[in-house]
Amino acid sequence: MKSKIKTWIQEDMKDPEFVKAYEFEMAKIEIAHAIINARKKHNLKQTDLMKLTGIKQSEISKIETAQVYPNLSTLLKLFKVLDLKLIAIDVNSQ
Repeated sequence: MKSKIKTWIQEDMKDPEFVKAYEFEMAKIEIAHAIINARKKHNLKQTDLMKLTGIKQSEISKIETAQVYPNLSTLLKLFKVLDLKLIAIDVNSQ
């Protein structure tokens, strides 16, 4: 039995504008999860990450809660400290 939310999302996925917004939000969530997991793996607090990257703790918090979409410069600073790699994948080749 499908949940009401899954049914609602499935119906709204027919709307290109909804798909665009949905994919944007999912990307923010995936980035947030990657950063949180890597930070915890390195036993770092947000304040530690702030000191290592120069990014304000409040901004790190917003990124980790998917409230903002970080710019490339910010992502690269975080990824460097957290030993993460930015990879572009051609979705049409799969």
